[in-house]
Amino acid sequence: MDAVYLHGPGDLRVDDVDQHAVSADAVAVDIEYTGICGSDLHEYEVGPVPIRAEATDHSIPESDWDEYLPKPMGHEIAGTVSDVGEAVDDVRVGDRVTLNMVTACHDCRYCAAGKYHLCERGDGGVVASRGFADRIVVPSSMAVPVPDEVSLRHAALAEPLGVSLRGVRRSDLEPTDRVAVFGAGPIGLGVVAGAAAAGAREIYVSEPRAARRAAAEALGADVVIDPTAVDAVEEIQRETDRVDVSFECAGTAATLTDALRSTAYGERVVVLSVFEEEVPIHPNDVMQAERELVGSFGFQGGPLASRSEFATALDLIDDGRIDPEPMITETVSLNDVESAFEGLRDPESDQIKVLVEP
Repeated sequence: MDAVYLHGPGDLRVDDVDQHAVSADAVAVDIEYTGICGSDLHEYEVGPVPIRAEATDHSIPESDWDEYLPKPMGHEIAGTVSDVGEAVDDVRVGDRVTLNMVTACHDCRYCAAGKYHLCERGDGGVVASRGFADRIVVPSSMAVPVPDEVSLRHAALAEPLGVSLRGVRRSDLEPTDRVAVFGAGPIGLGVVAGAAAAGAREIYVSEPRAARRAAAEALGADVVIDPTAVDAVEEIQRETDRVDVSFECAGTAATLTDALRSTAYGERVVVLSVFEEEVPIHPNDVMQAERELVGSFGFQGGPLASRSEFATALDLIDDGRIDPEPMITETVSLNDVESAFEGLRDPESDQIKVLVEP
């Protein structure tokens, strides 16, 4: 079958590969849609990157790339089950599913505490799946059922929305809170939608791209700010003094500092971005204001996959509190994946979330 593999920075190819056999506890899924993720783009730009690594070891040396390349790409997957292993009794052929791809060792301190998404060994390799393909075989525990009224096109966004919803959960957002979101890519937009669904009083979004500001408004933002035209912190303070919780979703030194300084004293800043490199912040912005700086990574998985933020995203789409459509800007074929990557990398592009349809 055809599948997209990364052969090196800037080098994506559609390879002809063998289909995996379905083991006793696995299912095969005929893929309908797979979203292009920010982590996919990052590996396209710099080569294979570890999922779990300390800040000082955030890349794999080029001398070791042969161990990881070529590697399959794509993990925001929705499709239909086409085969099940003999030991599988909770998933059936014909089921519409999306895939929670969190893996876990079930043996480390984090798995013992039920924090499977923080497993220090289960995700110890590189971001890898085979979502840009016709078919994928995964453990049946990764298959999360899609509600009848949710299209597979929208179900493919359960993964990034799950990341966003975990950030909202980590924020301890209250229905009366004012919220600021810095960066309106797919994760930031998911935070906007999740905060709106949680009943945030007002949502402020700082984002330089006009198309993404428009999408933020469609998803529930009350005020959108172009940080290239005005000072975002001053604008937020002019509108509402300071917000009760802020979310950093852009991965830059400027947006992290802005998120801190726009947040009221004693309140919380949640970081959801993957940063390309170390950035400076002034510790007094945390200490003197008694702000909390909180990280949020991925979403729950492992044995809890079907009850995670991932599944909550599907429920919110199903009941109409989140409409993912404003996030989707294009659908492409496997042969057009590399051009879609280039479009997403273009800072002048209007692209937000591109879906691949095999």
